[in-house]
Amino acid sequence: MRTPKRNILAILAIAVITAVLVSNSKKVTNSSRTNISDMSSAPLKASRGILSAVERMVPFAGFRSEIRRLNGEVEALKRRIEESKPVADENERLKEILGFKRSIPLSTIPAEVIGRDPSNWSNSIIIAKGLSAGIRPNSAVLSTKGLVGRVLEVGRGSSKILLITDPNSKVGVVIQRNRQGGMLVGRPDGKCRMVYIALDSDVNKGDKVITAGLGSIFPRGILVGEVVAVGKEPGRLYKYAVIKPAQEMSKLEEVLCIR
Repeated sequence: MRTPKRNILAILAIAVITAVLVSNSKKVTNSSRTNISDMSSAPLKASRGILSAVERMVPFAGFRSEIRRLNGEVEALKRRIEESKPVADENERLKEILGFKRSIPLSTIPAEVIGRDPSNWSNSIIIAKGLSAGIRPNSAVLSTKGLVGRVLEVGRGSSKILLITDPNSKVGVVIQRNRQGGMLVGRPDGKCRMVYIALDSDVNKGDKVITAGLGSIFPRGILVGEVVAVGKEPGRLYKYAVIKPAQEMSKLEEVLCIR
């Protein structure tokens, strides 16, 4: 399919060839030349009109080129904004951790979460600091939201953290509102269970649960989570409460390890 530019060139070529033939041929009569000249004048006029129209359209072609260039710059800026968003989010998280670190009366070591234990994907994490940074086994681990877990294994440059959602985790806790005590154990579904709650105790949905500070690992008063359900198992002398951790463990990116 011919482009408009090729059509214009074809018309001009036909007109020129026709004019040459008319002027040079001795076999063509004056009358014939006149008729041929009349016939060639129409395409010549048409070609002049087309060229004039093209000339008028040239500025618009320039505008279209400029618009394409500006659209390209807009797309490039959009990509730069999207690429810088993770950096801005990380900076915001680090500022939050730094502010939290200053607000608590504990000496802590910030660490980045770099992975999860393949053999225990949902209930343990790997952090990018170890013995060389001062991390020690059985140290409590926090986030800006609340209790995360404790240091289980320590290497020179990394450590494994057992989360409070692991069934092997046990933490002494109390209901903040009435100081009712119990033991927090992990569950495979990402929540925890507070067990050994007295049958006559007052425990309600929405109650906040904090660390009791009875052992040497977890300091007293750290937020653990919130009661989302209360129940009693048949044949037991205690109630239990289902606790939703304050920190969503799947979204952990940085933590604070207590020295």
